[in-house]
Amino acid sequence: MDIPTASPTALDALSVAVRRVAFAVLTERDSATTVDALASAVASRASRPAASGHAADEARRSLYHVHLPMLGETGAVTFDPKSGLVAAADDPPFDEAWIRRLVIDHPDPEYDPILDALASARRQAVLYELFTGGAATPEDLAAAVAAHERGGADTLETVRRVVGLSLAHTHLPLLADVGLVAGDSTAGTMRAGQTSWRSDPWVGLSPIGEWAAVE
Repeated sequence: MDIPTASPTALDALSVAVRRVAFAVLTERDSATTVDALASAVASRASRPAASGHAADEARRSLYHVHLPMLGETGAVTFDPKSGLVAAADDPPFDEAWIRRLVIDHPDPEYDPILDALASARRQAVLYELFTGGAATPEDLAAAVAAHERGGADTLETVRRVVGLSLAHTHLPLLADVGLVAGDSTAGTMRAGQTSWRSDPWVGLSPIGEWAAVE
């Protein structure tokens, strides 16, 4: 069975506050702007801005060398390093209501870990299982995730083992670090952790709202 999934590419690209703010600024403008002007706007919207000049200089460097190239690779913006001009793409891949709500509501860096944790179809599948089915053992999660990834078909033990290793060594620890899952050492099970983010408006508007949003 396919699980409704919020684009991991979009969540990864927007998992850094500077990129969310920059994307929000660019989508509000009708024409291209300079990196300097964008940096000033980003610095002014920072949740805890430093001295304005220093913040703008830091934003300009990080935008030019890191964040705009990454957004450009996704097709969300057009960026010309030679001219220093940047604009929202005419047909951005992130032109959806839930993404617009996300970048407007959450410019703060404290939200970065949530988006980073969700920026994986496999981790979303783990959360789906825990939200809809309750606590589960890591082995049961591996079997369910493997089945989801293969269209619900029976999966070989070797496939379940490979998925289980990736959950144990990468995905479950990351989700646990952020608090999205918690373990019960006595029962040997995993359960859903903190769920306050599930009430955020973007979740209800997104594809995962069907199973993640709190009604």
